[in-house]
Amino acid sequence: RRWSANGIWAMPATSVPAPIVAAPATDPSGPGFAVQVAAYRDRRDADTLAKQLTAKGYPAFVMDPVKGTSTALFRVRVGKYKTLKDAEAIEARLQTAEQLTNAWIAR
Repeated sequence: RRWSANGIWAMPATSVPAPIVAAPATDPSGPGFAVQVAAYRDRRDADTLAKQLTAKGYPAFVMDPVKGTSTALFRVRVGKYKTLKDAEAIEARLQTAEQLTNAWIAR
């Protein structure tokens, strides 16, 4: 506490820090399988979904649009997994637990 100019004891103002939300990772390098869960024209939409999945413990990331394509799509993926079996298990979990019914495996 401190003494204010008007003669009243006052507590100093404190700011509450915003919660830390990890930014989606970039495409992990190397071979493996990833599960694509969505594709958006707007990067913010892709980042929002990737952050939501990351907060739930999924290794989500956003891929930049493929150069030279007529439609720029930011793809949201989860992974990479070393085996197809591991990717299939996550695909099934994303479809049931997260209702991401259009999920599919990408190499």
